[in-house]
Amino acid sequence: MTMLGAGDAPGGCGCSEGSVGGSVPPCPTSVEDLAVNPFLALRVAFGMLLGEDDFRVLMGNPRGKQMLHSAWLHGAGVVWGLGVGQDGDELRVAPGLAVDGLGRELGLEASWCLSLSAWAADRVAHEPQQPASPECPGEPRKLTGWVVAEFTALPDRPVPALADPCDVTRRHDDFSRVVESVRLSIRPAAPAPWRPFPRVRGLLGLDETGPGAGPDRAAAELPAEIAEAPPHERALRLLHTFRRLAAEDARQAAPRCAEGDACPPLLPVTEEHAGVVLAKLSVDVLVSDGTVQVGAVTVDQDVRTVILPTTTVQELVCGLAPALLGQTSQPDAGGPRLEPGSVRWSRGNTCLSFCVTAPLADGSLDRSIEIHSLSDHGYGWSTDEVRSVRLTDGGLRVVVDLDQAPAYELVRVRIRGTGPTPCYGREPKAPFAGLRGGPPGTREEGHDAVVTAQLTRTDGAGRADA
Repeated sequence: MTMLGAGDAPGGCGCSEGSVGGSVPPCPTSVEDLAVNPFLALRVAFGMLLGEDDFRVLMGNPRGKQMLHSAWLHGAGVVWGLGVGQDGDELRVAPGLAVDGLGRELGLEASWCLSLSAWAADRVAHEPQQPASPECPGEPRKLTGWVVAEFTALPDRPVPALADPCDVTRRHDDFSRVVESVRLSIRPAAPAPWRPFPRVRGLLGLDETGPGAGPDRAAAELPAEIAEAPPHERALRLLHTFRRLAAEDARQAAPRCAEGDACPPLLPVTEEHAGVVLAKLSVDVLVSDGTVQVGAVTVDQDVRTVILPTTTVQELVCGLAPALLGQTSQPDAGGPRLEPGSVRWSRGNTCLSFCVTAPLADGSLDRSIEIHSLSDHGYGWSTDEVRSVRLTDGGLRVVVDLDQAPAYELVRVRIRGTGPTPCYGREPKAPFAGLRGGPPGTREEGHDAVVTAQLTRTDGAGRADA
C-alpha cells in the first residue's frame, strides 16, 4: 500500500512548549499509522473476514482523496487564527487552523508559547559567530527565524490486544487512537514555497522574480499584446491566452520527489517543505560573559499565506467587473439619453427624428444639434443647416427640420450633452447623457451622442458634388 506522507514524517508530541531550534524531542509518532491511498478502495462481500489491513484501506481511501484535493487545488496556508505575538520573553501562537503542503489539516486548540531567551541561547550555541571587533566587544547580534507549523500525530488510548503466545516480542496492549496534532518550531530558514503555474503568474504580472524570468519569457510580453487589441476583444483574448499558458503549466507540473524515493509521490511537495509559515522573527541579542540577552523583537506576520473561501474569491472576482463594464466614479445624474435604434430620416432626407429616454426641456435643443456630411470625392465636410427643432410625445420624441437634404450621403449627427449649450432634461434638470447604456453623466457635464448614417440620394434633393 502506498503511504503518502509517511516516509520522513516529523515526530513530536504536539506539546505546548514545542521545539526550540527545529530539533524534535524524542517521542513516539503514529504518522505511519494514518494510512493514505486515494486509489485503493475496500470491496466487501458477505461473509468476508475483515482484518487490520482492510480497515487501513477503508480509512486511507477518503483521507488520501481529501489530501490530494486540498494539496493540489488549494495549497498550503492559514485558514483562521494562529496569530503570532510577543508577551515579554515569551513568543505566543494563538489557536487556529491551517492546511499544510500535503493537504493535512493543522488544528491548534490551545495557545503555544516559547521562551525567546531559551531559543536565542540555543541558536547562539549552535551557530558560529564572527569574532567581535576590539572597538565593539558587545555589539548586538541579529537572529532571524521562521515560525512554522507542521503536522504530527500522537498515539493515544491503549487497549488490550490479542497476540501470539509463542511470540516473545508480543505486546499485550496497543493504541486505539491516533491524535492528529501540530508541531510548532522556529526554523533558521523558511520552507521552499510552492508556486505552481509560473507562466500564468507571469501573464498576470505575479512573477516575483521579475518580468521574463519564468520558463516562458514570451509570457511577459503577452499583456502588452492583449492591451493593444480593441477593447471589445481584450477579455476573450486574455481568456484564450490564459487557457493556453495554464495548459502548458499543467502539462509540465509534477510532484516533488524527496532524495532516495523509489517511486514517484502523488502530492506536490515533500514532507520537508510541507510546513506552513506563520511569521518571521527578527531578534536582537547581546552575548556577554556567556549569557544571552534578548533585545528588540520584530514579528512579521505578512509573510504567511492565507487560504480564502470560495465564496470570498467569487466576490473578489466581481471587483474586476469595472474593467469590463467601465469605471463609475459617481452615480448617473439621470439625464436623458438617445435610443440608438430610433433615428429616422424622412421627407427626402430633410427631416430627422429620434427618441430619448426622458422628457427634454423646451428650448434646450435649439443650439445642441449639429449635422455634417462628408464628400466621397475629397471635398471634405459640409455643414447642413438646421431650420427648426420641435418636441412631440410629451418631450420624448425630437423632430429636426433641415433647410435641405444633407449635401452628401455620409451624414454625422451630433447631439450635444457637453459644452456651453447642451441639451437638457426636464426632470431632473440634468444635461444630455449620451447614448443609452453609455457611461454615467453628472449634473454639471453630460456626454455627446453621435449617430452616423449612409443616406440614399433622392432626385432633386441635396447638393451634388461639383
